[in-house]
Amino acid sequence: MSYFSIKKTLLWLSIASLLYISGCATFEIKEGVFFPSNGKYTVSMPGKGWEPLKIGKEDIVLWYKQHHAMIAIISSEIENKGLSLEMLNRHLFLGMTNKEIISKESVLVDNQSALHTILEGKMDNNKLKFDAYIIRMGDTVYDLVYWAPCDSFEDVRSDFEHMVMSFRFVKN
Repeated sequence: MSYFSIKKTLLWLSIASLLYISGCATFEIKEGVFFPSNGKYTVSMPGKGWEPLKIGKEDIVLWYKQHHAMIAIISSEIENKGLSLEMLNRHLFLGMTNKEIISKESVLVDNQSALHTILEGKMDNNKLKFDAYIIRMGDTVYDLVYWAPCDSFEDVRSDFEHMVMSFRFVKN
């Protein structure tokens, strides 16, 4: 997958998120922990090989060149309060073709309801596999998304799983 295709995929994720967002993307990483500009959560950074990228309004995007894998965390203010996790999940994957849902289940992330979806689909003639968690807390949606070509999807997926397990809301 070329850098152009990656950037286009991130743009797609940003556009899908724009259906219900307004946000900014500055961040801080201290002692292996990511702190977004909104200060609403923290998450541990994955191991070696992951490189932070600044592309759009995502909180953070990480790229693993060797495996052509990416992780994005996007926090979004919800304009439409009636959107369910299922509807937000569908919005995230708008624009993808040949979607095949492998699994979808309700889970808890830091004691908050989340929808966990694994699916395959095509973006710009690239067959990709996605692992996504959609979390809603108050008026904010958190999309935690990992994706890679199908043949390398499992190679560094455990890094993403560890990030999800470390995701913590900041209590005010």
